[in-house]
Amino acid sequence: MDDFLWDIIPWGYRVLLNVEGMRNGFMDTVFLIITNMGNSMTYFIILVLLYWCVSKAVGQGFAYAFVFTGILNTWIKDIWCIPRPDDPALMSILEQAGITPRVNPLMHMHKGSPSFISGHTQLTVVLWGYMAFHYRKIWFWVMAVTSVALIGFSRVYIGVHFPQDVIGGLVVGVLCLLLWLLAEPYLRARLMNLSLACRYALAVLLPLILLMLHPAGRTATPVGLVTGLGVGFVLEGQLLNFSAGGEWWQRALRGGLGLTLLFALSLSLKVLFGLIVIKMGSTMKIVWPVILNALMGFVVAFVAPWLFTVTRLAQRENKRA
Repeated sequence: MDDFLWDIIPWGYRVLLNVEGMRNGFMDTVFLIITNMGNSMTYFIILVLLYWCVSKAVGQGFAYAFVFTGILNTWIKDIWCIPRPDDPALMSILEQAGITPRVNPLMHMHKGSPSFISGHTQLTVVLWGYMAFHYRKIWFWVMAVTSVALIGFSRVYIGVHFPQDVIGGLVVGVLCLLLWLLAEPYLRARLMNLSLACRYALAVLLPLILLMLHPAGRTATPVGLVTGLGVGFVLEGQLLNFSAGGEWWQRALRGGLGLTLLFALSLSLKVLFGLIVIKMGSTMKIVWPVILNALMGFVVAFVAPWLFTVTRLAQRENKRA
């Protein structure tokens, strides 16, 4: 597999050069917007709005699909470490293949971020597919398929991924989606039969095990987030059990209030991280993002719902988790 991925780089690069010939100012703007619609921040916003304003169960399932798909994508990237199209490490391969033009990406990725597979494509398949499965509307399925196609193509158009990266993201995304749709009902049923202590332990220990298996900086963020979300989900079910329903204006106010809270918290944590990170060793540069993102996840799962119930923007349901 490793040799195959390296061998097809010249083919993928030629495709990129051909697609680059299609560019113009208007299309560049359109596909930059589309590609940003498939980033982690966009899906995080969808996650919180689903959980707060539409359906707690779908929001929770979406959250775990989002986080664990992201972790898997990081692992796959780090297994094969295929360079991005503009990485100088590819120059000798391109020269041997007789390729002299060079791709000019419309945006540049973080240094050291591997190319295979496309995280945008993988996430889009899993998350749009998950929502389409639950809402079962033809128009929603059309939106899901269109989003996958446009976001996947945008990664090639702007020159940050080879076409094989997008194909790989599509295949892995479909497999992840099918696995999660099959596993989720079984896992929910088993979790509800566990004691609260076991649920809290799983919420903390499982993400930490994943981090120990792959102790990398890019794994720290999703591990922290899923830890905070997991603890918050259990605590919310134990103490609040808020309803994501209500009048349209209640849902709108919940979304606005919650996003404002998250924005303020995120800004504060970034300032704090910027002040502290300079003095950190390599270990703390992994541990600290886990702590910060665990806090963010806990605010999403418990603090914001608590605020909604206090302000009477959400009601409590009778049945406790």
